[in-house]
Amino acid sequence: MLFLLQTSILRAYRSAIRSTRPLPDSQTRRETLDFFRGELDRLRNITDINILKSNLSTFQRTTKSMLPSLGLTGLSGSGSKLVGQRRS
Repeated sequence: MLFLLQTSILRAYRSAIRSTRPLPDSQTRRETLDFFRGELDRLRNITDINILKSNLSTFQRTTKSMLPSLGLTGLSGSGSKLVGQRRS
């Protein structure tokens, strides 16, 4: 069961990353990706299934509420390209 839940979490994370593609400003996109990454990192060492389910639904709600505003910022149609990953 834990494996299936981890797969769902990764699927939600990938979907969140894809939703940032329309962002025209690379700095805004980087900040949004860092936010999503931070949310995912909080779940890294959790093995309790109920906590993971709760956090997955919270992550999905957060992503869903952000999607309309992310879509409005990318009016130009061409998203910014990011290469690599910035670590702090």
